[in-house]
Amino acid sequence: MGMDVYGKSGAYFRRNVWGWHPLADLVCRLAPELTAKCKDWSTNEGYGLGARDSKKLAQILRAKLADGTIADFVARRDARLTAMPDETCRYCNGTGRRGDPDATCNACDGAGKQRPSATWYRLSVADAEEFASFLESCGGFQIC
Repeated sequence: MGMDVYGKSGAYFRRNVWGWHPLADLVCRLAPELTAKCKDWSTNEGYGLGARDSKKLAQILRAKLADGTIADFVARRDARLTAMPDETCRYCNGTGRRGDPDATCNACDGAGKQRPSATWYRLSVADAEEFASFLESCGGFQIC
């Protein structure tokens, strides 16, 4: 599943759920009053921002990219996720086996542990740069 973000000018931005949710979280943290105008950033039900607010949000992102705030946020987030300990595999309950007693668990490759689901969600500075570019030219948008 992914989030398709359609600009009213015809511009288009897309991320799968693993990339959209951390990006939306970043944007909402950086500009909470402005992003609150979009009813819901985590669903694809057509909510969004108008042209003026999209441009304002692009300006905020550009400023935060320029001053290193976004790079710092991404680095701190990556460090926090990297430091998270592995979890017991929920599919094999830590046995490394699943189904047939001789079958290796395909979720953890037989290790009995796996990375926490929070680590599956990715965010990069380039994501914020691309979204800022979209916002500058989209003329307002809807998340579908």
